Amino acid sequence: MTATLQELADWLRAEFGEQQPLKRDGPPTVRRLALALEPADLPPEVDADALFVHRSLRVGHSWPGLGVLGVHDGFDLALATGPNYRLAHTLGWRDVRQVVWKSEVRGLIATPPQGNWADLQAALHAELGGEDSSWPPAPSAQPLKLALMNAMNPGLIEHVAAQGVQVYLTGQLRPSASAAAHALGLGVIALGHRRTEEWGLRRLAQELGAAFPDLQLRVYSGGS
Repeated sequence: MTATLQELADWLRAEFGEQQPLKRDGPPTVRRLALALEPADLPPEVDADALFVHRSLRVGHSWPGLGVLGVHDGFDLALATGPNYRLAHTLGWRDVRQVVWKSEVRGLIATPPQGNWADLQAALHAELGGEDSSWPPAPSAQPLKLALMNAMNPGLIEHVAAQGVQVYLTGQLRPSASAAAHALGLGVIALGHRRTEEWGLRRLAQELGAAFPDLQLRVYSGGS
């Protein structure tokens, strides 16, 4: 069964809460969908009927004739750092719960299956392809508990540390918050903003492929 552009938009709306995922009309029937984080990741000519672009506002008038789909905030919440239950499930985290700070959901607290820092770091590297920077937590006899957060500031660090978190995972290291993490003995892994978004884009393609088996999908990353 071939997908329609509207069916793809409806699926994105239902999955990620985007009110208007259809950013530009195109051919009603979509057999080939190209996915990218940025328009700059796409070649000048794309063999597709429609595009999914995370930062779709930058598409402008490029690739005329192709439909354009996009999800921004919902993608960041569900598929990057923050309350990314998909990543938690993939990595086998247990006791997963949301972190709410100042009335906003900012991430997850969970217990990883790994019992030490080196194994946790290795598991994250294997799934995400690396990290930007890190340092280990202070020694503790307690099982590892981590937080996956969509921001890094002293208030958030203190908030999760008070809940027994020993390792703080986020996209980008904020030097202003590093002192607070060191003072509280937290380990930190800056997974990389782009790296986590690329994981999310690959996961999105997998889920679209499962929902629309006849859809041909190609993920573009860094112009590839």
